[in-house]
Amino acid sequence: MTGPNTGEVTGERLDVGFVPVECPGADGTGAVHTSTLLIEHLSWYHDLTVYVTTQWEAERPLPADDRVEYVINDGLSSLPHPLSEKVKALETETEALERHDLVHSYSSAFIPVLADLEVPTLSTLNSYLPVCPKADMLYHGEEKCSGPGRAKCLRCIVSTAAGRWQGVDSELRSGYVSVGSIPFVERSMAAASGVDAYHALSPHLVRDYGALGFPEDRITVIPHFYDERFFSPVREYTNPIYREEPISLLTVGALSDIKDVDTVIEALAESRARGHDVELRVAGKGGREESLRSLADDLGVADAIEWLGYVDHARLPDVYDEADVFVYSGILDEPFGRVMLEALASHTPILTSDVGSMREIVGPAGEVYQPGNPVGLADAFETLMSEYVAHQRAIPDHVRGFSPDVVIDSYLALYEEVAALRTTVSP
Repeated sequence: MTGPNTGEVTGERLDVGFVPVECPGADGTGAVHTSTLLIEHLSWYHDLTVYVTTQWEAERPLPADDRVEYVINDGLSSLPHPLSEKVKALETETEALERHDLVHSYSSAFIPVLADLEVPTLSTLNSYLPVCPKADMLYHGEEKCSGPGRAKCLRCIVSTAAGRWQGVDSELRSGYVSVGSIPFVERSMAAASGVDAYHALSPHLVRDYGALGFPEDRITVIPHFYDERFFSPVREYTNPIYREEPISLLTVGALSDIKDVDTVIEALAESRARGHDVELRVAGKGGREESLRSLADDLGVADAIEWLGYVDHARLPDVYDEADVFVYSGILDEPFGRVMLEALASHTPILTSDVGSMREIVGPAGEVYQPGNPVGLADAFETLMSEYVAHQRAIPDHVRGFSPDVVIDSYLALYEEVAALRTTVSP
């Protein structure tokens, strides 16, 4: 299908309309970075027109600007609702969208728009936004939800806000967005069968969406690929437990309830109480930072934690390179979790909570533990260190499955398949 990193195309070159999560190249979530990388890689093989709908201001230069045409709808209002304004903006581009051989929305927000198009359509399922107003599928912020309902969702939004209380302004903004997303969820679920094909990042998304009425036979699993800026040569196969300096743990992400960094701090205290010389670096900011610092003080491990704050994406590869172990402690069934690939690409063994498809993503490169269980995490740390070299040796073969070449070939095959589903309407 493709030439080796040359942009050589051996299949048909398609005219693709691509809808990213946010403005490509902007600093943001993992999904923003991934859609940016996809634009850069896919533009070697297909003609891309990228339709940007955002409340942000698009700043130049945009990725692959010399090979990609951009249609910019930026500076959108957040009222009456940020999501509805983005959907309306894309709907104004319907005539242009229907000139393409294929329209792929990497954002899960545009299922209703895609369902009305007369050309082949593909929607990426990279969040729970089409089926959950809070986009986390956590009922009352604690257990996996079985599916939405207007009254049920309202109760959940209120109880979750009360349980995590992070200030009046924060909770009012979050509540307003979540309540306003209920009609969007209803519209997305009603339109689900109108989209020709879906792309899921992980196997558990196929099961979750299928249970809510999405057509499982139309869902293809293709994972993220790693950002090559994070790829580092294989480290020396030695166990850091035998060094004189402390073992360095790293966690990266927003300091929020669903990331559950509390458990990492509690496990750090447990591991140090067991006699392990271990320290923790925390990269990220968020509403839980003050309470997490207080927890570290209470447990007597404040001196063993370095708070890095927000780290620019360009600086993250160096942060991973300095870590011996990466820890993911989230309680949410993440659609994927780019941080896992950042760790794997840097050849850093992983400790992860057993949520979503993390067990499959990490594979032989790390150990899993039950979410919210600090003793279990401390136990998993000991197991990882006892088999550290074996985990390191397993990473090169395992991470190859997430390489850009392998994953992009899967996208190209899916594009070819989807483009053939319907006869493209002539302009």
